[in-house]
Amino acid sequence: MNSKQHGTIKNLAWGLLSMPIAAYLLLVPAASRSALVSFDFERAVFLDPGRLVKDHSLIELDGTFHLYYIIDGERVFGYASSPDLVHWIVHGPVLRPGPGSWDGYNVWAPSVIRYPHAEQYMMFYTGVNSHIAQRTCQAMTTDPSAWHKTPLAVFTPFHGDTAWISWEEDCWSNYRDPGFLDDGGVLYLSHTVKTRDGLGAVALASSEDFFNWSDAGPLYIHNNWHAIESTFLLKRNQLYHLFFTEEAVGGISHMSSDSLASGWDIITRSIIDGGHAVELTGIDGSGRHIFSRHSLYMAQGGIEISTIRFDTLTWNGDIPEVIPGKPPGNGWTVLWGTAFDHQPVFGDNPLYRGDDSTVTGFEGNWWIGTYEQFDGPLRGVQPGSFQGDGARGAIRSETFTVTGRSMRLLVGGGDYPDSCYVALCDASNDDIIYRETGRDTDLVDERFWDLEPFSGHDVYITIVDDCTGPFGHINVDGISELARPTPQPGGGGDGIDPGKGKRFSLAEHARTAIPETPARNNTLANYPNPFNPVTEIRCTGVPGSVLDVVIYSVTGAEIRSYRLRTDAAGTASVQWDGRDRSGVLAASGVYIAALRDGVRLLAVCKLTLLR
Repeated sequence: MNSKQHGTIKNLAWGLLSMPIAAYLLLVPAASRSALVSFDFERAVFLDPGRLVKDHSLIELDGTFHLYYIIDGERVFGYASSPDLVHWIVHGPVLRPGPGSWDGYNVWAPSVIRYPHAEQYMMFYTGVNSHIAQRTCQAMTTDPSAWHKTPLAVFTPFHGDTAWISWEEDCWSNYRDPGFLDDGGVLYLSHTVKTRDGLGAVALASSEDFFNWSDAGPLYIHNNWHAIESTFLLKRNQLYHLFFTEEAVGGISHMSSDSLASGWDIITRSIIDGGHAVELTGIDGSGRHIFSRHSLYMAQGGIEISTIRFDTLTWNGDIPEVIPGKPPGNGWTVLWGTAFDHQPVFGDNPLYRGDDSTVTGFEGNWWIGTYEQFDGPLRGVQPGSFQGDGARGAIRSETFTVTGRSMRLLVGGGDYPDSCYVALCDASNDDIIYRETGRDTDLVDERFWDLEPFSGHDVYITIVDDCTGPFGHINVDGISELARPTPQPGGGGDGIDPGKGKRFSLAEHARTAIPETPARNNTLANYPNPFNPVTEIRCTGVPGSVLDVVIYSVTGAEIRSYRLRTDAAGTASVQWDGRDRSGVLAASGVYIAALRDGVRLLAVCKLTLLR
């Protein structure tokens, strides 16, 4: 995952997590800032690029988060660290199978705790032999990056009591997913097991010294064969809370009891979130927890997206509530409209829906793209989803004081200077100082603003999408205040405003900072209009040129596209039969046809279909 620097953000105290995790990044008031500001839109999600990541454990040590997780065919524990749960460094494997036979085939489900009698950490994990019989194993460390399996003389891998648990050495036998609970000095590990009658169950093991464990019987026996997986036990206000995933049932489940030995009833279960293998990490003194879980998507483009997401768990009485960050998060406020309801966008969303012709060029894993809708895993929207060009809205950053000499940003989207843009605004009067729009391509390119004339001024960033026409959206990423002066033309950026130091109006800046669009002498028309069932779409252009006619709904969704070559007279035509690309009849209504030369919009016309 991207680990780029981000100014003040990465130095914020952990105490800021009294708010939802995704909202904490930019809460320092402008007046208190002396460092350079940065808005990179990254969120609290982890992925190890190209790898499936599963059951995990998270600890915080001296202001750094350490994450352990299953990778490489569920045979290795990976390790990553982060100052803020947002910007991650992937360090590589830290624990592998063997040499003992009990964990010689797989290692699963790390559960890391602090050993209270020394400056050490202890990891309980599931060891799996070649027959998939599972035991609880142990490793220890004083260095988060270097784990050592505990010698047999100190800790012997163990499983539960076969008097009630179905467990054998030479066949698949459940005794996995250890979850740790310190109940007033009595130590417990919970495990996923199957009873001798074939029912799913949660088993307890108890200890007084972290090393010698014995079977403490069932915590809960299910009413069917479904395994109760990835359990996490928590005691709060004299009430025990069990978080788990039930096999064949989606999402994270929760139920509670006032006793470990009784009172558990699946009828009282509530599903509080999506994902799998929940982990809760306490936020010191706040009563809140970091709520993390993994998920796996298969995107429309055939790409696997495997992540661990971090949100905040809080309480409504004794009822747990997961609080995700509100869009667009990261110190931004929605001014009006719905265009930013699903922002920022996660990953290469055009590629996720199979659109391999679109290159965006965003940095990290998150960016602003108001055409897109996939705002990250476990938010109820599938990868590749898009809202089109119909949504409108605006957001603004918090106010900050200019301390840098220039500002660098990435901008793409439609060429609509008056309605789709990102701007630097004077906080005292809301005047636009600088503004950038797209260039009729989703590919973002680098722009620079000269900040030296505005040093010490209070300013803010606004991003606006007030256009519903074809390509009526804005892409933004990597907004960073820089200590260096604005690059000169040809020296790394062409965003210099020639009127350095002058305060520009919207119209003036449109003329000076935004390249003029080439003259559009192409035409596009259709006949008949209105039509049913077929209309002929005719275009003109440079003779022998290859052009695309793309038909959109009024919300910006692409319905159908055609590639044409103009003849010697510069004309071409195609018949649209009122069907989408799958051959399904489109509904009655107004559609928009756009004539394109690659990414450049040349002409548009309205089509009215009457059925």
